Amino acid sequence: MLGSLPLYALGLGVALRLGRNAAIGAGAAGMLLAFFSVGGLAHGLMTGELTGALATPLSWVPLAWPARLGSLGVEVFIDAARAAGPLLTTALASLVLTLAAAAVLLAWFCRFEDGRADA
Repeated sequence: MLGSLPLYALGLGVALRLGRNAAIGAGAAGMLLAFFSVGGLAHGLMTGELTGALATPLSWVPLAWPARLGSLGVEVFIDAARAAGPLLTTALASLVLTLAAAAVLLAWFCRFEDGRADA
């Protein structure tokens, strides 16, 4: 749930600025990106890699965070000893990026709302 909150705010901004169809298209592209970012649960089970905790280029894309955070719970249960280090690094990096994105969105929304006469 928490990994999806920045995406909801981003989708709302896209819908308000560019329209419903652009928001639907961005959501569909984000879902495909999320699928590619984790490689599937079977990939982690067969190869032994913790796909949700790996630092890949897709791990920095906010659209992939909910899928990666969702897979981390399963992977930690499977291999808790190996997941502890990457889990902490990924969680801290995601927290920093989420706070930065929230600050930017809050500033943008405040600027957007200041122009309204009925606020």
